[in-house]
Order: sequence, then structure tokens, then C-alpha cells
Amino acid sequence: MKRITWLTFGSLLVACTSSSNPPTREQYDDTAQAIASTTASSGGGGDVASMSDTVSISLGAMPAGFSLTGNGHFHGSRLGVDYDYAITCKNATGATNLCGPATDQASVDVSWSGNLDTANVDADVSRTGHWAVTGLQSDTATFNGDSTFSFDATLTSIFRPGVTATYSFDASASYDDIRIATQQRQVIGGTATFDLSAHHQVTGAGANNVDASFDVHAQITFHADRTADLVLDGSQHYSLNLSSGAVARTN
Repeated sequence: MKRITWLTFGSLLVACTSSSNPPTREQYDDTAQAIASTTASSGGGGDVASMSDTVSISLGAMPAGFSLTGNGHFHGSRLGVDYDYAITCKNATGATNLCGPATDQASVDVSWSGNLDTANVDADVSRTGHWAVTGLQSDTATFNGDSTFSFDATLTSIFRPGVTATYSFDASASYDDIRIATQQRQVIGGTATFDLSAHHQVTGAGANNVDASFDVHAQITFHADRTADLVLDGSQHYSLNLSSGAVARTN
């Protein structure tokens, strides 16, 4: 799907746009659903899958569908999403080495783009960022870094059956002490924060036409059981399934 500009949104809808109003409960729900789709590994995308790729490549194991390209980057695709990793590996003494079993830390430029297609979300996504990974010779590696992304999504709401919503998101993200089990390639702890600017269109059975802009601050806390807690603006609480991308409101 192509990015729909805010001007186009305004020409299609009768409702007035307001950037000063806080998000509605429905907009919070849809934002939670969109964040879940870019975090979980379902649909071929997500930060969780990208972190697992990073650990595997750093330790010399190529993820399925990936290869080393001529420019020294690692490139692969999953279900319509293209990934590119530029990785510099170092051993336990801090010396640069070829990525392999001796790698203890890595510096990673990450980018992924394409169509993220899950059961309830169809989105064009473009994302770039940088991660520093340490402790790869231990049972638990640690990620820190940041990224920016744009995300144009059509969501079939899991909270309001029959309602389809269209959003454009622009966001920055920060990853703080994300812990991942090096053998299982599984995220087991840490936090990520997102600052999102959104533009929203919604139509469908039981829905009022909406044309609105709003900002959201999000925090994700990861757990070892493949779930995460998501809090929007300090007041809206959700639980995420990091395998399936399912999201449920908890307050």
C-alpha cells in the first residue's frame, strides 16, 4: 500500500482534523495493535525477529533466507519484508573479528522495509536504526540502541469487529538493556520506548468517520515467557504476545 498524505486524508473526509485532542480509547487500541505488529515475530517482521537475526549472524549462524551481499551486508526477506544488517563484530578483548562463534559484541546498522502482513494488519513499513550488542559469549546478550520508522497501516480492529482503520505513523524508538537468551535467541527482558505521531482515518460498520492527528508515548516491558507489557501515555495498559502479535487490553 502507498503512503496516503495528510492532504489526501483531508480531502476524503468531512470531519475536521484536530492535532490538539488526546487520543480516544479506540485510537489507543489501534495504536497498541499497530505496535504489536512491528514488535512481534508474526507476519515475518518485528523487532523480536530482528534481534534474533542479529544474535545469529553475529555468532556465525545465517538465518534462513539470508545471505552475505557484495557490500558486506547481510540481506534477507520474510513474507514481503526486506532486512539489511551491517554488522561489525568484536571478540572478548575488543578486537574486530569476522562474525562467528568468538564474537562477544557487535555494532549493527539495521534497516527493514516492505509490506508487513499479519492477520489483522496490512502495512507498508520503513525502519532504520542502530544497535550495540554485548555479552554474546554469555548466556544473555544485551541490546541498546535506537531507530526511526514510518508505518502506513490498515488495521482490522480486534477490539471493534467490522471496523477498519487506516493510520500513518512516524516514530522514534529507544531500546534499553533488552536482554536476549543467546542459545534460544529469545528476548527475555528490558524495555523499549516509542514516541509516535499518528494520522488516522476510520470507516466501517458501527464506526463514525474520523480524520484526526495525535501523539502517543509508548513503553514496552519484555518478559521471559514471550509476552510484553505495553503502556500508552502512562495510562492505557495492554499485554502483547511476542510470538503471535496478539494484543489484549488489561485495564
